[in-house]
Amino acid sequence: MGRDGGRELILDTTGDPRPLLPDLEVTLFRVAQEALANVGKHARAGRVGLTLSYMDDVVVLDVRDDGRGFAPAAHRTAADGSGFGLAAMEQRVRRVSGTLTVESAPGEGAALSASVPAIPAEVRA
Repeated sequence: MGRDGGRELILDTTGDPRPLLPDLEVTLFRVAQEALANVGKHARAGRVGLTLSYMDDVVVLDVRDDGRGFAPAAHRTAADGSGFGLAAMEQRVRRVSGTLTVESAPGEGAALSASVPAIPAEVRA
């Protein structure tokens, strides 16, 4: 647990963490990075939680906040060119055969979930 710009940050990992293919790890990192940046820029959240869940066939990154929320369909692009945008996050996740879901409503916070295949990194002897 930590603090970021006045927000409480709660980090959690579930399952058995293991190295994934580098493309998968970079994808999850970049989605987490952008999601947390968006919370900092737009959400006015007091708390944000980030959970990385390792399951048998997928790894899921969940980012949720208690901020002001938004209408996801209206924010699928960074129209002003200022950021990565939900559409770009979704494209990044799809490139590695994953899925991205976003749930939010004005005044109700937001939850983003990115799921990617749990393909292990190649182990070299």
